Amino acid sequence: MSKVGLAIVGCGTISQLNVPGYLEHPNCEIVALCDVNEDRAIAKAKEWKINPRIYTDYDSVLADEAVDAVELLSPTHLHASQIISGLNAGKHVSCQKPIATSMDEAKQIRKAVENNEKIFRVTENFLYYPPITKAKELIENGAIGTPSLVRIRTIRGLGMETMIRPEKDAYVWRRDPSKNPGGMLYDDGWHKYATAISWVGGVEKVTSMVTRTDDFLADTPSAAVMKVKDKDCLITIDYSSANEMPIKGKYYSADEFFEIIGPKGTIWVTRCTGELLDMPPVILVKGNETISYSVPADWIEGFKGAAKAFIDAITENESLDMDIDFSSQVLEVALAMYESSDKEATVYIKESY
Repeated sequence: MSKVGLAIVGCGTISQLNVPGYLEHPNCEIVALCDVNEDRAIAKAKEWKINPRIYTDYDSVLADEAVDAVELLSPTHLHASQIISGLNAGKHVSCQKPIATSMDEAKQIRKAVENNEKIFRVTENFLYYPPITKAKELIENGAIGTPSLVRIRTIRGLGMETMIRPEKDAYVWRRDPSKNPGGMLYDDGWHKYATAISWVGGVEKVTSMVTRTDDFLADTPSAAVMKVKDKDCLITIDYSSANEMPIKGKYYSADEFFEIIGPKGTIWVTRCTGELLDMPPVILVKGNETISYSVPADWIEGFKGAAKAFIDAITENESLDMDIDFSSQVLEVALAMYESSDKEATVYIKESY
């Protein structure tokens, strides 16, 4: 295979972040764009200075023999059917997180993955974000010893005029419980659970408190504690809102702070989505010794890394992080957040991945 013929399915806001990495990859050619709004797809083709075929229905994409792979940037409730039909049509499939809306859907996807020899992964940009990969490298090299605690804090604030503005139709399905099983802890929380699991391992059980508001998406303030399987290690996740505080950044009105603690020291990742703190992106603290690491910290770098990984997996047979096992576990954790809070009880992760 010389170049991978890629179709982008869904040309909404998130495509502004997902697509640049594919445009830059020498072994990738975007041969098709698909969106229910044809004008939106045409506008993106002009913006990206490409000349793909334009489709308004997914079946036509799958019938296109020039399409080797699809990147699904569609609403979550469409993911399962689109993943399965894509694999069954002989296409490699990359899908925007979350993988699905239920564990039953995830099991159906697993069958399609097992029955086909094509590559499947869920796009997870956090796993390729340079400060997060640097933290993983430090952990694996024993810089802090065996981690005993991971803290991930997310704060939402006022947006700036330069930030990305999602289309209005993006909120319609997200606020529909029949199409979207959760709010911030399901959709955005996916990034945090995936990151923590990649650092310290799989989750055994979840205890959470999720605030329900009039806005279905705004799960704040909320917090959760997860026990890592077969390890003396906890993961804590919390979400808060500072609705009157501007957050610096180019993308969304949010930022994160990550802390990994071990017997020998602490690692901080001080930024991600935004630029709230004026600090080096990665800091290692070991008693009186503090080491700062200057790595690329623009949030889009994670999306570019994810795009590169998908194309390289196809052309060079390289492994991918978020396969069916990993993504199924992250989904189960995300859904457990709401189950634990609703039942006021600890929820055990049932499946073994």
